[in-house]
Amino acid sequence: MVIMLKRKMLRDIRKNLSQFITIFLMVMIGIMAYSGIKAYMGGMQETRDKFYSENNLYDLSVMGYLNHDDLKTIKGLDNVNDAELKLSVTATTDNDKTLLLNFIESNSISKFYVFQGEKFDVNKSGIWLDNFYALENDIKVGDTVLVKYDGMILHEKVLGRINVPDHLYDVRDESELYPDRKEFGFAYMSTNEITEDYIKSLVMKEANITDENVFKMVMPNFKYKNYIPFSSIMADVKDKSKVDDVKEIIEDKVENAKAIINVEDTSSYVAYQGEIDEGKTYVGVFSGIFLFIAMLSVITTMTRVVKNQRTQIGTLKALGFSNRRILLHYIGYGFWISVIASIVGLVLGYFAIGNVFIGTEMDFFEIPNGHPAMDSSCYYMAAIVVLVVALITFITCRSILKENPAETLRTKIPSIKGKALNITKKGFFKKLSFSSKWNLRDVLRNKMRTFMGLAGIVGCCALIVCSFGMLDSMNFFVKLQFEDLYNFDYKLNIKEGISSEEYDELYDKYGNNTSQSLGIEIKNKDGKRESNNILVTDAGDYLRFVDNKNRIKDKPTDNGVYVTYKLAETNNYKLGDEIEWHIYGDSKYYKSKIIGFNKDPQNQNVSMTKKYLESLGIEYKPDALYTNNDLSKTKEIKNIETIQNINSLKEGMTGMLSMMRTMLIMIIGIAILLGSVIIYNLGILSYTEKEYQFATLKVLGFKDKQIENIFIKQNNWIAIISIIIGLPAGFYLTDWLFKTAIEEHYDFCAFITTRTYIIAAIGTFIVSYLVSKFLARKIKKIDMVTSLKGNE
Repeated sequence: MVIMLKRKMLRDIRKNLSQFITIFLMVMIGIMAYSGIKAYMGGMQETRDKFYSENNLYDLSVMGYLNHDDLKTIKGLDNVNDAELKLSVTATTDNDKTLLLNFIESNSISKFYVFQGEKFDVNKSGIWLDNFYALENDIKVGDTVLVKYDGMILHEKVLGRINVPDHLYDVRDESELYPDRKEFGFAYMSTNEITEDYIKSLVMKEANITDENVFKMVMPNFKYKNYIPFSSIMADVKDKSKVDDVKEIIEDKVENAKAIINVEDTSSYVAYQGEIDEGKTYVGVFSGIFLFIAMLSVITTMTRVVKNQRTQIGTLKALGFSNRRILLHYIGYGFWISVIASIVGLVLGYFAIGNVFIGTEMDFFEIPNGHPAMDSSCYYMAAIVVLVVALITFITCRSILKENPAETLRTKIPSIKGKALNITKKGFFKKLSFSSKWNLRDVLRNKMRTFMGLAGIVGCCALIVCSFGMLDSMNFFVKLQFEDLYNFDYKLNIKEGISSEEYDELYDKYGNNTSQSLGIEIKNKDGKRESNNILVTDAGDYLRFVDNKNRIKDKPTDNGVYVTYKLAETNNYKLGDEIEWHIYGDSKYYKSKIIGFNKDPQNQNVSMTKKYLESLGIEYKPDALYTNNDLSKTKEIKNIETIQNINSLKEGMTGMLSMMRTMLIMIIGIAILLGSVIIYNLGILSYTEKEYQFATLKVLGFKDKQIENIFIKQNNWIAIISIIIGLPAGFYLTDWLFKTAIEEHYDFCAFITTRTYIIAAIGTFIVSYLVSKFLARKIKKIDMVTSLKGNE
């Protein structure tokens, strides 16, 4: 008996092969999408946690002009494991590229991951170079690079190519959205490489001494290493839950500490964590939609398959098979196919999606050994899918088994509400053609099948709109940032500590459109302090403000501060509210009235004018100058750290868009594949259920072409209605993703072009039409006698 049932199952599967193939594909695609995105995000998290742990990422960065006494004080605190001094400066190379150059004495905190070369040794003369920067510029271990900073010129042998846990994501400044690895990188050197002459010149300048003989008399026992102006101390805290307590103690005990920043507030940490948070939303949205659509179609298909086996179930009952045996037999149809499909989906998800996505991310973030990581939820989800398919089969089969064998041997007469079908005899519907009336009645008879088809095609259309729409939106905000907000050709980053005369020299040559960025802490209404920054603008029309509808606003006024819309929304700020803030390194708090809001796609901060800043008694010291002078042939300017071309800033975005494009193309591909399978499945179900009616129409004299048109028309209706619903659904999905998933420092919303809507609409309709046309060919092969006899 068991062998007979197995043969029957194989025969039924062969007979309904197309329907079972669609079940397999839908389960596989759904599980593949879920497990692939989950493995990608799990890999991001696991890779990050392992890198931070094994390489001992610091917990606090103490900023200021610091020395060994400060280091000793911090190391002596109860809850501090270890601490290290670091001097970070912006240097240039012989080919005018920029390096964030770090001088250190040891490397037990934020340790190097060495790809190639030697581990850090303070007694070694040479440079450890950012791995991405080295690869982009074809620099190998053993090569010699020239590094220039403030008159100090160093020729250094490359000792290693490295990743460092606090340099996962480095940009030159807030005007760059995407790291330019070819033009900007980081490097580390031993403090022994800092020349004595350089430190002596700094000390003499500070002491206002110009004669070296006088200097020798004033400081006869000068040891230059004691005067290195370290810019930060990295602290490793024992009890991570008490980091804020350690921060407060350092503020009290270390007078030179100008700012103390938690690692969680640094741009590198925030950017990577933001990518993980975005991915978690994608897991819930994209993979959730894929699974939902797939399961709707699988449930419909399995229900129809079992119901079409009604007479066979009656025959098995009449032959004496127990209800339990029959249930197990039919549950096996969906169970084994969904088990195999789930296994294939898990494997493809890990390798085809997880590997591709994580590889793309590892090209973006400087972190080694990235790999996908599939957690137990993927296996639970696969098990749930298999159980749902089995449960639906069980419920459907059990409802048939409740009837006696005599009833099940007869074809069940569908329950049709005459009043619902009478709509075709009234008003406008009365004037419809026969094919339209026939299809309308068929839709009313099979509401669930129609709903499932609509839901599936709407979901796929929305996903296509969303995927293309995200690229449209990113392109739009690149334009907003670099053409509307930034109205300059070059940004010159001014060195710290220059004199007013040196400022005047720059203004005479390049104009006086400037700005200053101040690191601040804002005290929220609940008393909690949050790190932020203030942009002080004296740049005229070179830096513009836009409103929430992306329209350029009037120039800012001088009687308060402007807050970005997203920051205001996050902190519940209203027009007229006051914010309380202080500059890092200055304990004095200021209260400023919010007089307006502005939109910034990439920085959620506070803005004010130079005049308002000075009205608070704070000296304005610009750190950026904006100009439209042609500097294309200028390599170096006195008192300017870096020269940034607006076009190069825009081009830097192509890397980010390229990464997004790879991911979104894969999502679009999955959506199109799933949509095609669903449309095909809908067509198969529709055709199977109508085969008897089509045979009847043939007998009544309808030509094959006419019946084909009837069949295709209904599928076209469903596709058109789905497109009408799916296009706006895609917009709202995109908008929701940008507002929910995108990291909090960015302020993006959906901006979808007409072209995207047209592509999604035409693409969805063409797929639906081609599938319908393909299935319509079966009408020519209908055996009228067999089809009609089968329903007696």
